[in-house]
Amino acid sequence: MIKWPERAKAAIRKLFEPLQDIDVYVEDTNDEAFYKSLLNKVSEGNIKIARVFALGGRKKVVDAAQHHDQVSRRALFVIDGDLDWVLGVPPPNIVGLHQHDAYCIENLLVSEKALCTILSEEIIVTEDDATRLLDFKSWIRSVQDPLLELFAAFATAKALAPEEKTVAHGVGIMCTKQQGGDTALDASKVARAINKALTTSEAKAGKQNTMSMYQKTLSRLKALAFPLHAVSGKDFLLPLLDFWLQSHGCRVKRKTLRMRLATNGDSSRFVALHGAIRGAARGYS
Repeated sequence: MIKWPERAKAAIRKLFEPLQDIDVYVEDTNDEAFYKSLLNKVSEGNIKIARVFALGGRKKVVDAAQHHDQVSRRALFVIDGDLDWVLGVPPPNIVGLHQHDAYCIENLLVSEKALCTILSEEIIVTEDDATRLLDFKSWIRSVQDPLLELFAAFATAKALAPEEKTVAHGVGIMCTKQQGGDTALDASKVARAINKALTTSEAKAGKQNTMSMYQKTLSRLKALAFPLHAVSGKDFLLPLLDFWLQSHGCRVKRKTLRMRLATNGDSSRFVALHGAIRGAARGYS
């Protein structure tokens, strides 16, 4: 997608106003095409969205929502949950602002059905064979506990030692090539990352405060309907799923995998987003 200079963005938004029912603003740059496709699918074609505008970060989206005049132009502002959501911190109460009920949008894309469809199409097997090969429940069991413990530690560090770099490291440094060449999560490397986050938090807030917050957060995550929604879908789950698919002979570029998950995904995961789109189209006044 063409990268327009900042001074041209207002004119571009004005240009697209007649072509769509609402304006939609998201965090990530270079993600406009993905969001446009997903939002049109979620809205079932009933609400026209011709262009999505990326503002370049969560704070910019929140600030834009805070200052937007919904009377003059209907708009939706979409943000990820991030570690604040993991901690149970409610989003800002701003008209037109929608926060995903998960760490990020990628969490909502992950479903057994979509993954089996992709695997079936790529290695040319039946859906039943793809389901058996994927063994999705087994994959979840293999990663869920260590990743929940990791993100409870990351969230604790976010609250008590916010300067600590956590999710930004990505999952790659916590993986190991196994015998046979497949790449998978390494529990010992995850344990070291957990220890580092908690040790840093203890240095700032003490061991008792750190462990109290950590255990409270971990208990909250384990009680979620979809516990892995608390783990970064973009930086952790999708790369791990990519490795899992590769181990079954399915090699899809990660950006393509993301779009195909959106196309084949479970629509029930997007009920809240669908409601937010409809709410914006109706207007909030």
